[in-house]
Amino acid sequence: TIIYSIYKEKGFEIPPQIAGLLCSAILSDTLMFRSPTCTLLDRAAAEALSAIAGIDCQSFGIEMFTAGSNLKDKTPEEIFYQDYKKFTFGSSSFGVGQISSMNEGELSNIKEMLLPLMEHECGKNKVSMVFFLLTDIKHSSSEMLYAGEHAREMIMNAFPGAVPTDGGFKIDGLLSRKKQLIPAFMDAIQGV
Repeated sequence: TIIYSIYKEKGFEIPPQIAGLLCSAILSDTLMFRSPTCTLLDRAAAEALSAIAGIDCQSFGIEMFTAGSNLKDKTPEEIFYQDYKKFTFGSSSFGVGQISSMNEGELSNIKEMLLPLMEHECGKNKVSMVFFLLTDIKHSSSEMLYAGEHAREMIMNAFPGAVPTDGGFKIDGLLSRKKQLIPAFMDAIQGV
C-alpha cells in the first residue's frame, strides 16, 4: 500500500507485473481483507492494483493462498518454525507459530502433525509455553494449539469465549498474532 502510494505520489505508471506483485503483498498481509490490520487504503490500493494487473482480487487471493499453503512436502518442524516468534513479557516467555490456509482439511492434517511436536518443543529456547495458530482465512477464525504447564489457563484467561477442541481452542475472529493474540496474552499475564 505504501509503495503504491509512492508510485501515485510521484506520478509513475505501474507496470502490470509490479501491480500484480503489490496486490499480492496486500492480499497476503491483510489475509484477503479479513485481518484487523486491514485499512480502507489497503483495500482501495489492492483494487486499483488488481485492475492494472488484470486480475480479480478475490479469485486471485484464493489461488494465491491455496498455492502458498501447500505444505505436503514439509516436515512438522519446518511447518512449526515457518512463522514462529518468541515473546517475553515480565517473567513469562512463550512461543507462537501461525499458519494460514483456505482449506480446513489441510489445517486438520497440520494439527495432527504438530500436536506431538509441540510438547517436545516446549521448554526449548527458554520458553515455558508454546502456542500455534491454525488460521482459517475462509471462516475468519483460528484454532489455537498449546503446550506447557499454564498454556491452557493463559488461553482461557485471554479468550473467555474460546471453544475447547481436541488439543486446542477454536477462537472466532482471531486472525492477527500482533494485533489480537499478543495484546490479549499480555493482559492475561498482568491479570487485567
